[in-house]
Amino acid sequence: MTAEGLALPWPALASGLVVGMLLAVTYLWLLTRSVRSLAHARHPARRLLLGSLIRLLMVGAVFGGMLHVGNVPQALAAVVGFVMVRTVVVRWRIAREAA
Repeated sequence: MTAEGLALPWPALASGLVVGMLLAVTYLWLLTRSVRSLAHARHPARRLLLGSLIRLLMVGAVFGGMLHVGNVPQALAAVVGFVMVRTVVVRWRIAREAA
């Protein structure tokens, strides 16, 4: 195996990371919007379930599409970007509420 065969596709990894980060921001924005709307909902449990299903389908469609069209390293980079943003935002919110 040559060195070219072991080279990582850096542009694909970078684009996967960016897609994962944007997906996490969208996911968290939809989650915040969904939770805030529960106070005014006629059926809060139904709205919570529907919002959860929409977010799950969105994440699954993006990752599934990346696996179908792209390649595995790009999809894994997207997962890493998603987890990174989610972790940073959750830690920031916890620190903000503790202060």
